[in-house]
Amino acid sequence: MIYFLLTRRNNFPIRNLLRTRGKHLVGRVEIINYEEILRLKNIQKGLFIFSDFDFLDTRQRETTVEIFRSFKDNYPDVPLINDPAKSLLRYDLLSLAKRNGINNFSVYRGDEDMEPVRFPVFIREADRHSGALTPLINSMDQLKFQLKRFELLGFQLSELLVIEFVDTSDHEGNYVKYSAFRLGDCILPRYLNFSRNWHVKSMIDRNDPLMKERHDRIHDYMFTNPHQEWLEKVFTMANIEYGRADYSIVNGKLQLWEINLNPAFVRPPRKVSKDNDQQRYMRDAFYKQFFRQIDTMDFQSSGRVKLDITQKQSSILRRPFLRRVREGYQARLFKDKPRYRVMRAISEAIIGQRLRN
Repeated sequence: MIYFLLTRRNNFPIRNLLRTRGKHLVGRVEIINYEEILRLKNIQKGLFIFSDFDFLDTRQRETTVEIFRSFKDNYPDVPLINDPAKSLLRYDLLSLAKRNGINNFSVYRGDEDMEPVRFPVFIREADRHSGALTPLINSMDQLKFQLKRFELLGFQLSELLVIEFVDTSDHEGNYVKYSAFRLGDCILPRYLNFSRNWHVKSMIDRNDPLMKERHDRIHDYMFTNPHQEWLEKVFTMANIEYGRADYSIVNGKLQLWEINLNPAFVRPPRKVSKDNDQQRYMRDAFYKQFFRQIDTMDFQSSGRVKLDITQKQSSILRRPFLRRVREGYQARLFKDKPRYRVMRAISEAIIGQRLRN
């Protein structure tokens, strides 16, 4: 058995896996939402993968640390992945990467002193996967304006990151993003994507010539695992045994963007005619390796785990209603759908006068 511990709001990556390419894993792979943590009071032994710390607040993370330690103290034979007391989230990880000379760029929290900042920069959420929330910002006045804007929209400045932009474009103006999983002790190349936009998305139009022209480069990445040694170093530094690293190359040097603790298993388009050939090629290569590693890690035991989970711990891991409302609003604020664009326009109009003042 393999268990993924996730938040209910963000368990769709594993649900997508079990509904599509991983249907054969149903019964061997299960989701345990943190909101139903009482299941650990009596459950079959297996491999437990702790994830989604970035969707938990401070008290909830402390509670997952307590539960992880209880596992280790009472069931030393049960394999555990991702110690919530040691695994680094985005801000701490990128700060450490800069100090250790891995990255050439700095990162700041929205409420920090940013006098040393090197422009241009962009703003993103510290612990969410919403990507860049702004275009590139080129001055301190623009940065202060944007931070004030987000504050009026209900964001906590400490929950925002200001990240120095690094130009990864080649001589043709193309941007490249690499992604690779770590699953246990195995590094698995996931995809290699090209874009004309600095904010590289994982899904590319099936007719995009950038993807069509680069089959050999994609093949080499997926099957030679050229950055394995560097990735092992990065994941070890982050104390993450399950996750996906997104990174790129600048002047021949690898640069880490983030490690996602609950990486997506994107459902392919329903119509094959709309499925990008290169995306499908990378998907097939990845899943072949992923399922082989899952089989290696699967922990079979007839024993039971019976942790002393308290009602207080269970209550802490349930998100309060008002927090769900705030997070739901913020999650939709920058989505590019008609109804959300209307919501954003109304919100911007409401705060416009205060921004002008």
